[in-house]
Amino acid sequence: MADKLSEHQIQDKAATLRERLGGTIFGYPIHENNPHSPYAVVVYAAGHYHVYPEAKDISFAALGVKTILEQFQKSGLSVNYTDAVRLVSYEAQVNAPDVTMRRLRDSQADYSTTEAGTELISGKGAVKMAYFGMVDDRNPKCGQLMDQYYKLLASRRYGKTAAAIKQEVRKMNRDQATGWIERTYSKYLKGEDIAILELFRNL
Repeated sequence: MADKLSEHQIQDKAATLRERLGGTIFGYPIHENNPHSPYAVVVYAAGHYHVYPEAKDISFAALGVKTILEQFQKSGLSVNYTDAVRLVSYEAQVNAPDVTMRRLRDSQADYSTTEAGTELISGKGAVKMAYFGMVDDRNPKCGQLMDQYYKLLASRRYGKTAAAIKQEVRKMNRDQATGWIERTYSKYLKGEDIAILELFRNL
């Protein structure tokens, strides 16, 4: 791995991203061409770029971004995920041979390509990652996370109990379940990426 970047270099990179993509809270790989690069988390506030402790991968970067955004909101600042957050990966990380990025690739619609190969990742991928972990790896924690998603949908007037929703999903194949997550997320959780990012903590 290349040498670690200095704080000034990390700030300069965040400034470049802000010029290109907007936003005020950034999570991005320190080394663009390294598939296993740690991530920097940087906040632009009051004219300065504040660097937070390095995150070992995108999951921890997402958690750091979530925590910072929540702190802003608790302080009474009017910020939201869509306007403020730029959670970025590059081609090297998107094509990395690890479970987290494989699941993001499988989810297809959970990141969008911008100029120069930058990938902006949405919170929706966390739900799909939990689903893939449940069915592919039989990971009990991912199963518990999906149970929480079912309960959340039941509380949002989905029209079924959490147990009934769980049975509905069990009858689906992977493609059907992926489409179902797309539809339910858009209908019942639109604009709530910051709540869903909590799922990254346990994947």
